[in-house]
This record gives sequence, C-alpha cells and structure tokens, in this order.
Amino acid sequence: MQRVILSGIEKCTGCGRCELACSAVKEGAFWPTRSRIHFLNFPRDGLSVPNICFHCEKPACAEACPVDAISRNDMGAVVVARDACTGCAECVNACPYGMVWLDDEAMACKCDLCGGEPECVKVCQPNAIVYAEPDEASQKERRFQMSKEISEGEPADKRLAMARALRESYR
Repeated sequence: MQRVILSGIEKCTGCGRCELACSAVKEGAFWPTRSRIHFLNFPRDGLSVPNICFHCEKPACAEACPVDAISRNDMGAVVVARDACTGCAECVNACPYGMVWLDDEAMACKCDLCGGEPECVKVCQPNAIVYAEPDEASQKERRFQMSKEISEGEPADKRLAMARALRESYR
C-alpha cells in the first residue's frame, strides 16, 4: 500500500510549523499562504484543522487537465508538470478540497509529498500529520475527511468550508 499523509484533527495544536516548513522548502521563504498545507484554528472549540492534499485515488484535478500536466508519480503522489501546465485553472476548479491553485506565474500548484519526505510531517511535534501506510482506523478517518468535499468556490473558500465541516463533525 502507498504511504499517504494522514491528519489527526484531535492532535493539531495550530502551531503553524507545518506551513512554515513547507513554504520555506517550496518558496524559499517563510510564507504560510504559499504553503501546500493549510490549517485553520477554531479557538472557541479548542480545535485546529489541517487541510492537506489527499492525492486522491481518482484525482479530479488530473482528470480535468486538458494537457495531461497532472499525473501520479512512482510514489503515488499526484504532481504537476510545470513545463506542461498552461495555467488554464481547470484543475483548480475540479479539486473538491481546494488543494490546487495557481501561483504568481499562473501555474498549477499543489502538494507533491516533497519527493517522499514531506517537510510538514518532519516538523509536526504533536504528530497531527504523519506520512505512513494507513491502517484500518486511519483509512476510515481519511475516508471520512474525504467525504467532506466542497464543490463550489475558490480554493481558499473550499479549504475553509472543509475545515468547518470537519470541525462540526468533531463536536
């Protein structure tokens, strides 16, 4: 079975280290809004919700790409070939979780699992995100999280809606 990033909402403290590590590696600067992982804090509930790319079994982003710039690599990561991307944003509209967006150069941008060594996982002190082969319980949790797909809105709006839906389900 392929390794995937799993998130445990009940463990996330909302520290932001995952976003900082990701943006530092991918953008060369601490720029959380350019991170490939996002989380939202709900302080009244004492809950933080990490939003990550699921690298779906049947990725809607790849199916929507008219030039086949999105594919699955040998590790199972759904990745963007920047040299083939035309910036049409079909993948952005297709991702039900808001985890694909266009960068400043109008190229599709998403998590690529850092070549099999996800930086976000390395810095997560409470182990709220892990990179592992899912066991039965984590597969059930992942399926539950994936069931919260949002079909309308911009990527940030979809991430917020998903985080709110997950927060509600954990009350």
